Amino acid sequence: MLNPVYLVMSRNGIFYLRWPLPRQLHPQNKPSQIKVSLQTRDPRKALRLSRPLIHIGEHYNSVGIAYNMDYQDLRTTLQNHFRQLREQTKAEIDATGGLNAADRELYRTSLAVAEQANNTDTPLSLVKPDNELLARFIDKYGLAISKGTDEYDRLERDMKRGYRRFLHDVLNYDALTADFDLDPPAQSMPSMEQPAPVQKGISLNDTIKDYLSDKDDGKKWASKTESEKVAHLALLIEILDADADVRTFGPMDAKRVKDILRVYPTNREKLKATRGNRPLSEILDLPNVPKLHTTSVNKYLQSYGDLFNWAKQSGHVNQNIFTGLSIRQNKSRSQDNRAAFKPYHMRLIIAAILSNKDELAKKDYQKWGPLIGIYSGARLNEIAQLHLKDIRKEEDVWCFDFNDEGDRKSLKTEAARRVVPIHQRLIELGLISHVEDMRRSGQLKLFPSFTYDPKNGWGRHLSRHFNNTLLPKLGIKSKELVFHSLRHTFVTQLMRADVDVAVVQALVGHTRQGVTHQNYFRLGYAIRQLNDALQQLSFEDLGAGDEAAVV
Repeated sequence: MLNPVYLVMSRNGIFYLRWPLPRQLHPQNKPSQIKVSLQTRDPRKALRLSRPLIHIGEHYNSVGIAYNMDYQDLRTTLQNHFRQLREQTKAEIDATGGLNAADRELYRTSLAVAEQANNTDTPLSLVKPDNELLARFIDKYGLAISKGTDEYDRLERDMKRGYRRFLHDVLNYDALTADFDLDPPAQSMPSMEQPAPVQKGISLNDTIKDYLSDKDDGKKWASKTESEKVAHLALLIEILDADADVRTFGPMDAKRVKDILRVYPTNREKLKATRGNRPLSEILDLPNVPKLHTTSVNKYLQSYGDLFNWAKQSGHVNQNIFTGLSIRQNKSRSQDNRAAFKPYHMRLIIAAILSNKDELAKKDYQKWGPLIGIYSGARLNEIAQLHLKDIRKEEDVWCFDFNDEGDRKSLKTEAARRVVPIHQRLIELGLISHVEDMRRSGQLKLFPSFTYDPKNGWGRHLSRHFNNTLLPKLGIKSKELVFHSLRHTFVTQLMRADVDVAVVQALVGHTRQGVTHQNYFRLGYAIRQLNDALQQLSFEDLGAGDEAAVV
């Protein structure tokens, strides 16, 4: 005979769950009970259906006693929950025989989140504070519990415990559906086996430390990129908890991170409303605060994807939970929005620098910085961090050696490490003579007055003068036209001069494409070949009929 305490069978053979209500919850201080039909005559099925209901009942009894819930309110709450859970469980058993793989993984991920919330006293939700979840719960069941009271604190604690137990029981119940037992039905309530303890893995904080250390050892990032990545990862720790086992994170956590990024304030440390040590939960819903652009959201997600990909390769996690989370953008919006200068722009810029009109090039860096950018196509920071020893002859040709050797120099990519001939026009304008004078005066750097900024490297002064002073004075300032536009212009003019694209890539430090160039042409082009291509660049005869003329 079937003899569990909470199961009874009607005269028609239908099983019921009989749940006792403590006398503390009855208005006349009398013990009572509720009965819920399990709508089955199968004793094994009745046992399976009753298991999760029993634990939920235990939880609600403890909640009711703790908060002095009204008897009728508790009765209604219990019946609603029992019926809802019963129907959901029955539907899964009858229709599918168990959870599908995706739902099972979601329940496991949710359980890991709930375990973390209980063990570390952190919220169950990172998108909305727990007080919002509790408010909805209290409002739904009409509980007379106010925030700030002891009852509220206990409800918050027990909500986490109840949620954790619910998820645990659902997973255990799902495991039972996979059994196909030919033995007679069990005669007593099966014991609740505890899951085997899981060996603790590496924490998120330690994962990030190891990841950054690996990148630093390999010198794989430029200083600006490193600063950006560190900021991205600091936010990830703020969202997910530094001490959490990195293996416990799942797709739901990744989605929460993405949801937060979409409402995360831009320039958090600069805006008055968000700067300081204000917690994340206080700044996500502030009105009139600009949020991250979609491009920036994707940059954060890329950083997190790179981290978890490294963690997977290192054996710390089994999956990259950020795979495929980037937001698709219109191609025109996602591409580099900086443009090349037009011919008359270049004539204006060169003329202003060489004539020092309106004292726009009164300092050495204001003259030589833009001119080197114009005639080499080098990046801003590559120019700003040049040492005098980086300007020398190779194969009897004066060259720039763009490298990351010495005094916090950095390169954007491995392909950026290159030797580039110096354009004849720079030599005619006196660059080599200027370098020799600086050497005789004991200088080591081409721009000794430049200071280092952890985020922007060495090029801050050069960038500010060119973008904020020179271009506005010439009337050609726009979002699309900045110092980096000189690089666009350099590439455009060489391509229009029919210089082979692979040679252009070698000059500007882009990764060469194709197996032939990547695997078999590692020595690269000879200095003579690069110099022959470079000297085809000329700005003196550009567009004589353009709408602006050099004054």
